[in-house]
Amino acid sequence: MCRTRSVSLALALGAMLTLAAGCGPVDPNFGNIPTPLSDRTCYTDADCTGNACCGEGTNPTHVQDGPDCSGVRCNGSCPVNGLDCGRCYVYCRDSRCEAACQG
Repeated sequence: MCRTRSVSLALALGAMLTLAAGCGPVDPNFGNIPTPLSDRTCYTDADCTGNACCGEGTNPTHVQDGPDCSGVRCNGSCPVNGLDCGRCYVYCRDSRCEAACQG
């Protein structure tokens, strides 16, 4: 009975140490996060866009303040709903258009 507890305790301790060893510090530097250009209220991610067509924008803005891209033909090299050619994703957060970026 005592031996069974010791083995269980050793396995649990080993699992905890293995999980803790895999954790490292998170680098909070994701590069420069673009500032929003619009103060309009957004309700869904579809209300937000970049300030240029074809995913080549540099700042998030509301679609009513963004460019009219209906006549623009994109070559597909950048994601259309992003900024900086895919480095950032434009979305609605706390009723404002924001950008989530990766380094």
